[in-house]
Amino acid sequence: MRTLSDWECHLETLSPPSHIELGLDRVGAVWSRLKRSGPSQVVTVAGTNGKGSTVETAGVIADHAGLTYGQYTSPHIHRIHERIRINGQTVSDDQLVHAFETVEAAQSGVFLTYFEFLTLACFVLFDEAELDLWILEIGLGGRLDAVNIIDPDVSVITSIGLDHQAYLGDSLEAIACEKAGVMRQGVQTFSAASNVRETLNNEAERYDASLSWLDESFDGCKLNLPRSGLQLDLSDGQLPNHSVALACLAMDALGHITSRSIETRLNQATVTGRMSRHMLCGRQFILDVGHNALACEFVTQSLDAVIPHSDRVVIFGALADKDVDAMLPILRAYTDRIVLVGIDGSRGRSVDVLRASWLSLFGQTCWRSFATLSDAMRELPSELNVDDQILVIGSFVLVADALRHDLFN
Repeated sequence: MRTLSDWECHLETLSPPSHIELGLDRVGAVWSRLKRSGPSQVVTVAGTNGKGSTVETAGVIADHAGLTYGQYTSPHIHRIHERIRINGQTVSDDQLVHAFETVEAAQSGVFLTYFEFLTLACFVLFDEAELDLWILEIGLGGRLDAVNIIDPDVSVITSIGLDHQAYLGDSLEAIACEKAGVMRQGVQTFSAASNVRETLNNEAERYDASLSWLDESFDGCKLNLPRSGLQLDLSDGQLPNHSVALACLAMDALGHITSRSIETRLNQATVTGRMSRHMLCGRQFILDVGHNALACEFVTQSLDAVIPHSDRVVIFGALADKDVDAMLPILRAYTDRIVLVGIDGSRGRSVDVLRASWLSLFGQTCWRSFATLSDAMRELPSELNVDDQILVIGSFVLVADALRHDLFN
C-alpha cells in the first residue's frame, strides 16, 4: 500500500505538476466512471488574480451560515493538503491516499495530469463528505480546466490579465474567452474584470448566462447585496476587497448571507501568502505570491497608500516562464530598492538571468541581488533601516522559500 509520500512521487513521475494538458474529455470520462452523486451547490472561481482570496472569503461566509463546505485551491505553498479543505480543515494523509486509490481504480488506462488526478481526488472527498457547498478554484483558464467538469450554481471571474499566454492566448480578449468558460446557461456570473467588459458581455450572451459587474454594487468600501438587500462595509478587511465583495455577491446569490454580522468575520479573514504580514527582527515583511504584472500592480498600489516611499524594499524572484519584463517596471515605480534573488529548480530563474533582464530594461544594475532568498535574508538586514517594510513577491515558490526560512519559524 502506498503512503501519501509514495503517491506524490508516483503522480509526479507520471506527470510533473508543471505538465499541463487542457481538456475535459479524459478527466470527464474518469469522473463518470466514479459514478458520484455530485455536489448540492457549487461556486466556481476563475480569473487571473484574486481567486484564492475569493475562495477563502466564500468559506468564511459558508461557515458563518452553518453550512458544510469544501474548498479547492491551487497551487499549495508547503503541502499538498493545503489544496483541499473540508469545513476549513485540510484533509488528512489517509483521506488523500483513499481518494487517490479510488481515482486510480476508475482510471482504466486514461492518462491524467497531476492536476487532473488531484482534482478528481478532491471531488471524491467532497462527494463522500456530503457537503452543502463546493467552492472550487479554477487552476488554469476556465473552459478546459479539469474543475470545469462540475457545473456551478454561481460563478465568479475575478480579474483578467496576461498570464499563461502559451495556453490561454496572447491577448486579454482571448484569455477572457477562456475564463468565460465557467459560465453556464441561466447561471449567474459575477466579475470585476472591467478591462474586458465587452468581451465578457459578449461571452455571457453566447452562453446565455447572467453576468453582473462588481462596480454596479460596490464602490470600493460599501457593497450592496441584491438578493438580501443588505449593505456591507468592506473597508477594514485584510484581503483584497474586490475578492471579498465578489465572494459576498456569489454567496448572496445562493441565499447564504442574511445578516450584517458577517462583516466582522470578513474583515478578519486572511490567506497566507496574499499580502500576509510577518514581524521579523523588528521589521515588517509582507509576503505575496503575485506572479504577473496585474498582481504586482495591485499589491504595490495597495501598499502605496500605507507605506512611506522611504520605507519600501522589494525582494523579487520569478519562475522562468513568467514575464519579468512586465513586472519589474511596476516594482521599480514602487521603490528604487529592489533586491533580485534567484529561484532554484528546473522551473526557476537564476539571479544572473534576472540581473540581465534588469540591465536590459533600465540600463543599470539593481540595488542589490543575491543568488538565493536565503542569502538575501542573511546579508540584507545590515543594509536595512529600522522602519523598512519588505515586500517579498514574484512566485508561490519564493513565498514558500520565505516561510521555510528559520526567521519565519
